[in-house]
Amino acid sequence: MPLFVQRAHAYVDLCAMGDLSVAILRTERFPELLRKCAEEAGAKTDLAATVEHAVSLGGRFPRELGMAALTAGEAHLLAAAESVGATVRRVGAEAGHADLVAVVPTGRVRVVRPGEQVADGSALVGEIEWHGARPAGLDEYVDHLQMLDGADRQVLRKWLVAEGEARALDLIRRLRYTLRHVGPMLVHIGDRHYTNLGKAANLVGKSVAADSPACVLNGLERTELSDWAEEDCAFLVLMSVLIASGTPSRTEEFSGTQLTLRRLEEFVRGRIRAYGRTVPQDAETLPDVERLRLLADLSAEGRRAAVAAGSSVFRVVQGMTINKEERAFDRPVSAADLPDAVRGLLLDHLSEEQLSSLDAPDSLARAWSARFPRLHETGSGAFSTRFEELLHGIVAVATEATRSHVGMSRGPKDVGLLGRLLAAGDPAPGSWKTSDYYCCVVPAPAFVGRFAADPESLVQVVRAIAARMRWNGWHFMPPLAGPEELFEDRDWFYPPSMPDITEWTSHHHQGHVANGVRHAIRVPLPLVLGGEVRPGVHDFRLMRSDGDPYDLADLRAAIAVAKVLQGLYQAHAAFLEGNGTSVPVRDFDNRWYQARYLASAPTA
Repeated sequence: MPLFVQRAHAYVDLCAMGDLSVAILRTERFPELLRKCAEEAGAKTDLAATVEHAVSLGGRFPRELGMAALTAGEAHLLAAAESVGATVRRVGAEAGHADLVAVVPTGRVRVVRPGEQVADGSALVGEIEWHGARPAGLDEYVDHLQMLDGADRQVLRKWLVAEGEARALDLIRRLRYTLRHVGPMLVHIGDRHYTNLGKAANLVGKSVAADSPACVLNGLERTELSDWAEEDCAFLVLMSVLIASGTPSRTEEFSGTQLTLRRLEEFVRGRIRAYGRTVPQDAETLPDVERLRLLADLSAEGRRAAVAAGSSVFRVVQGMTINKEERAFDRPVSAADLPDAVRGLLLDHLSEEQLSSLDAPDSLARAWSARFPRLHETGSGAFSTRFEELLHGIVAVATEATRSHVGMSRGPKDVGLLGRLLAAGDPAPGSWKTSDYYCCVVPAPAFVGRFAADPESLVQVVRAIAARMRWNGWHFMPPLAGPEELFEDRDWFYPPSMPDITEWTSHHHQGHVANGVRHAIRVPLPLVLGGEVRPGVHDFRLMRSDGDPYDLADLRAAIAVAKVLQGLYQAHAAFLEGNGTSVPVRDFDNRWYQARYLASAPTA
């Protein structure tokens, strides 16, 4: 079954449930937002204000990120216009005779000169009114800047042609494989785009099957290397180098921006500095591509060393552009970052001294281990065990303490069985079903109150979120369960390893649109199972459907809570693995949520 069909099937529960909550939570789709922002930007006569609004989609992400989607020529033309006091006017009936600002369907702002084509489906912002002050020679200089970008692409093309057909095809196979197993990305090379997201997709991903002719990479395989466009050569070489500079998820770090040789070199050098490494002097004398490849290797080595030494890396995600920027805290997350309410709850189970070992996962796991097997005894009320009750309690208190609307934590139902299978080298977990996973979803009281007149919709929202999280557990398991080639017939992603903080994630993802997931935090949690560290077996997440985005203090608090959960999960798994037993999680399925939130709903 094609990957995109598998994904469609896996999304059915989530999307069907989400439709029931339209009236309360649904946000507009991305194309609608683009039209709205273009109209708002065009209503401003001040050019700087117009550009600011258009490139940031109404302030939903930093201006610098939106400007990074422009070509060098476009950026220069706008700067020249602002410097002479140009303004903006509505597009007239004689469109095509003035410099035009438009937002193309991918969200990129374009500056279109007379004689140039506007992409179909673009939202027109307005025309630049120069008031007779358009600089002489402006077009020639813009052309010169575009020519320089083209010259860099020619350097990349010549290198690839010199490497030969076999090398080019190998790069294609490697890149296609990576794109199948990472999140969506979108980059621009000149006026072209390369993405696996939505209707504009021209790469393998959710919307385009691996063997589809719609995938640019497949078309290149069937074309003589000498006939490849310079943009396609640049994409293949630069994206391959970008991935080599870190992890497969590096594909997302240029999303929404221009991917050029110069910008990529600047980025990789910045990563090398951030990891505390230096570039050897002899690297500066290498040809462009060879130097770039060496820098990528230095970056990857530096990252591995920094993470091994305990560097607290995380990612800042701009949901509108799916741009994901890796950063690092200047100090480790510690017990001081725990919200007071969470600390109060935990002190019923752990001592202050035990909580202070938050930065030592093994110590925290040992502290929790003393609570087993008592935590496997029957819980109170609706909870099957004290373990499930405690998990729910921690998530609930953390959700309120961080002013979140919903909190959640997912994992495999039978972690004891999972550990035994992995220890035996049995890849069976890679073929488990979504029903073999759970997600403890806890809506905050204020969020529950929004549904006072419609508790059925609350149940559907909670169930939809849980369904998506169960799917995530299923989606991340294959690389943890055995050699990746065993699972080539099914859809999977590399499991996440870094916490991330996301703004404005409610306009691309279908489930996020339906259920109003606007701002979010995710902290993936590794477990030691079968004697090896398995990333992303569990995670802890928070979301807000409106209001202020999360800040770094919120992220630190979430990571602190997640460290507590990681210790609890590790103790739970170690106890079961050590005793050769299973105590599967039985709560947090559809019936459980139905009973919990409908039973507590007010009656007329």
